[in-house]
Amino acid sequence: MCLAGEAGLRIGEIRALDWRRDVNLVAATITVNHQTRRGQLTTPKGRTRRTVPMTETLLAALKALDTIRTGFVIRPLDGSGMTDNETKYHCYRLCRAAGLPERGWDNLRHAFGTHAAMFGVNPWKLMLSMGHKRIDETMLYVHFAEAHLRPLPEVILQAQRGHDDPDRRVIAMLGARRLVPRGSHVAANSSSSEESVLI
Repeated sequence: MCLAGEAGLRIGEIRALDWRRDVNLVAATITVNHQTRRGQLTTPKGRTRRTVPMTETLLAALKALDTIRTGFVIRPLDGSGMTDNETKYHCYRLCRAAGLPERGWDNLRHAFGTHAAMFGVNPWKLMLSMGHKRIDETMLYVHFAEAHLRPLPEVILQAQRGHDDPDRRVIAMLGARRLVPRGSHVAANSSSSEESVLI
């Protein structure tokens, strides 16, 4: 779930992730080289290789996996790749287990794109992170974020402080989303409302 929600990967890209080729735990990055669809290993949907920075949540989740770091990252016990059907319903089961409405993998990817746009990521960088071919695909997230702009919760504002690099600031904010209670629309206090507009 973190690979889709914290890095914006498509489910086919998640299935194709290889520990040695695609995951760099030292640099905290994931390189999307391939996707698996209908049993075929192909180039990603956007047809471009891309490198995505990890949030602290995603990095911790990958480090916590009890597996030998070789072969596919997400795999059954025998180490083979997972099929489309094997991954299709996992998201629904996880949502049910957490007591959440059932949503698919694309919803997690869309949440990543929308939140990144809300937090002020450059649209061209968001286009690269999400693997879009055209900027107009990415601008859908930007326009949606602008239409639903609201003050950011204090916990997200706290996460961005101390980061001079705008990209790292957005990654820190994306990682802090897990600390915001589900469904809460906690407004930032008056002293930080101006800060939420500048992000």
